[in-house]
Amino acid sequence: MPLFIWTDALATGNSFMDDEHHLLVERVDAVLEAIAKGRASAALSSALNDLMDYTQEHFGHEEAQMLRINFADLEAHREDHASLLKQVDALKQELDAGHDISAMDLYNFLVRWVKNHIVNVDSQLAAALKEAPP
Repeated sequence: MPLFIWTDALATGNSFMDDEHHLLVERVDAVLEAIAKGRASAALSSALNDLMDYTQEHFGHEEAQMLRINFADLEAHREDHASLLKQVDALKQELDAGHDISAMDLYNFLVRWVKNHIVNVDSQLAAALKEAPP
């Protein structure tokens, strides 16, 4: 049973963003599932790698769209992206070094960040994309 699922509350109304966010939520859920099932750190590390790889790809797509429409908050949005990647990388390094990671802290961090970013930041980009020429 998924621990973090896509809901309409996360929809921005932009199909490209919503499709990618749906896949992002699935990857976050895979990390949470690895924690919940007590899988070995190698499995959790692999799930985190997959999440980071996809997140970087997704952020690249968003940033390309921001550049295309000359999005006013491009730099702040990029900084938000960079901050998340840095935080996830630090968590992964802790895990790879054999340190324990609080499952609840990781759950709260990932779920809150994804929800807050989509609702408070990406929704602004979706609105700007709707107003921009194709």
